[in-house]
Amino acid sequence: MRVAFASKDGKHIDEHFGQCRSFSIFELNVEKYKWLESRTVYAEDETEEHESRVAHRVEAIGDCTLLFVCSIGNDAMKQLMKDGIMILKVEPESEVIPQMDRLLNLMRERPPLWLIKSLRRAGEWSE
Repeated sequence: MRVAFASKDGKHIDEHFGQCRSFSIFELNVEKYKWLESRTVYAEDETEEHESRVAHRVEAIGDCTLLFVCSIGNDAMKQLMKDGIMILKVEPESEVIPQMDRLLNLMRERPPLWLIKSLRRAGEWSE
């Protein structure tokens, strides 16, 4: 399953989804996780409509199952949920790696229902 983080530096979750220019993408399975890439959203024109800006970001992480973000607007949240992407809001400046460690431990021990649903969506849960 792929996990996206709204991050300026790839190490901290420090961006509002609507202003995020870069997403750090990880691959996660029950055995391990690994960083895949950083995906950049091009700088929009100030006159570009809000819906279009949201669409660019949703498209950038469309193959991800989970999104970690410190803040997000209602329109973006609705669009991501419609596309099957689970949103996890965390404290600003939370670190990416500890979040990945927690996810890995949850998967190994006793995954909560929200994580099982996300794993099923990614085709990685068969029970």
